[in-house]
Amino acid sequence: MVSTLSETAAPHQQAGRTPINPVRQLLRLTRTELTLFYRYRMALYIAIFPLLFAFIGVMMEGTDVLPDVDTAVHYIAGTLALVAMIVGILHVSNVYAARREQLVLKRFRASGVTPFALFGASTLAVLAVVGLLTVVIGALLAGRYGVWPADPVLVVLPLVLLTVMMGLVGAAFTRFTRNAESAQLMAMLPFMSLYAASGLMVPLESMPDRVADALRLLPMAPAVELVQSGYLGYDLTGGLDEASAATGLELWVAAAPSLGLLLVWLAVSVYTLRYFRWDPRQVS
Repeated sequence: MVSTLSETAAPHQQAGRTPINPVRQLLRLTRTELTLFYRYRMALYIAIFPLLFAFIGVMMEGTDVLPDVDTAVHYIAGTLALVAMIVGILHVSNVYAARREQLVLKRFRASGVTPFALFGASTLAVLAVVGLLTVVIGALLAGRYGVWPADPVLVVLPLVLLTVMMGLVGAAFTRFTRNAESAQLMAMLPFMSLYAASGLMVPLESMPDRVADALRLLPMAPAVELVQSGYLGYDLTGGLDEASAATGLELWVAAAPSLGLLLVWLAVSVYTLRYFRWDPRQVS
């Protein structure tokens, strides 16, 4: 996959030739990224992986966690945030580690491709994949349970923020991996840590208050609660114990602190790119 990318997507800039606009680079690389995602077997496995969590949620049917809200619906809505985390962390870290190992990233930089175009293309490709998987899970919720998003914008916005954030974190994480194989193994550490902190593996309501409050300062738990709030029409930003029906402005006011926290973490993820390594010899 990486060799094909270097041949088809890197714009060769010879002496005297006008540099290609970064936006045009971004669009060209995004199209190539999406094409290679379809051809790359590991990427397809990673894309299918989060759907397993959604279908596991179907097995939780039978009890209501909120009035007219089945446990399965509550859990499956939360897996939308899990999709963004899985694809961003596992796929992006694997791809960048492989390209760096084969010197593709170094050739990109030498040929004049900007970091904006490189990171932007992988981010847009991941957003497209997450969007497709979101539609699949949304179809499951609508077809099996008759549930549609109460506030679609409040579902989409945190998913976009989380997807961009996790994609950048996945890229920065390659600072600690030498090749694609080690990236696949080491990426399981942030994946399992973030999954455990999301409130989906273990409900935050079952944890001590101080632990739950601490986990809500990390990005996953707020993102999960925001998506569930937007989907179900309840203010879930404080957990199920403090949930209350909310719509419109009331729901957005309740969501504002969590959205602000995601923006802070997004800024942190952008900063981590300062430690990104283009050359395999620079990896510790």
